[in-house]
Amino acid sequence: MAKKTVGQVLRDQRAKLDMTLNEAEDLTQIQKMYIVALEHDDYDALPGDFYVKAYLKQYAERLDLDYDQLVTAYERNEPIDVHETPDLTENYRFVKPSERLEADEDELGNKKWRYYLPIVLLGTVAALIIISISAAVILNKPKSSGISDHLYSLSTSSKSKSSVSSTEPSTSSSSSESKVPEAPKPEITVTGNGQALSATVKNVASPVKVSLSTVAGTEVWIGMTNSDLPGGQITLTEAAPTTATLTGNQTVLTLGKTTGLTVKIGDTPINLSSIAAPGSPATLTITVE
Repeated sequence: MAKKTVGQVLRDQRAKLDMTLNEAEDLTQIQKMYIVALEHDDYDALPGDFYVKAYLKQYAERLDLDYDQLVTAYERNEPIDVHETPDLTENYRFVKPSERLEADEDELGNKKWRYYLPIVLLGTVAALIIISISAAVILNKPKSSGISDHLYSLSTSSKSKSSVSSTEPSTSSSSSESKVPEAPKPEITVTGNGQALSATVKNVASPVKVSLSTVAGTEVWIGMTNSDLPGGQITLTEAAPTTATLTGNQTVLTLGKTTGLTVKIGDTPINLSSIAAPGSPATLTITVE
């Protein structure tokens, strides 16, 4: 038996149904920012108590949850007792492959050394034959002529000197003429106002990385699509910043709030000052061109 808040019950049920925030928004016709607020018990972000209960009822029915239990816990500001499935893997013991082999050998009996004697003898005879042939080749090798070797070394050294002298001017000229072009500078354009911003990214090296951090004493919930962020969502703290790699050309960041939040694309910070209500949920759409 575990105790969970109303928001934790909603969030766990949505995860159990393998439902994204966008799918929940389409199913319930509730704005995504209000769904995020409900799942994080941030009731101040909703218009009022009437809307909290109405959205809670609508969301609970779509997730197949007991609305009466949820609204009672909300009104009393109390946690909900939740039955969790026990981990059955604790009753199982993993048997190592080495232990299985030892058990098989005990059942079949240890093989005696005489079974391997023919193989050892054949290997020894083959090694002796190879050694004998190598020794015969070395002993019967004809002696080389010192004059011919001397002439060959002279001709080889003269050719190498001529080839080096012929290639030196071209190498120096090519190195002086070649220049490495400068890479274009990253361009990030931020547009929009209210609670929704858009950032257009150009000339940023692939894969594009987004860094998220917050100031001391502030926790911010982050939801992220088309990225390698585990589970697509995380709660940021000063001690636990995160960096995610984008996996598509367009990514939507759902921000629980923007107060004390820093968002960087690569090494470039994003200006979030256009957000009308920094303490309420907002969205940032990143498009990579």
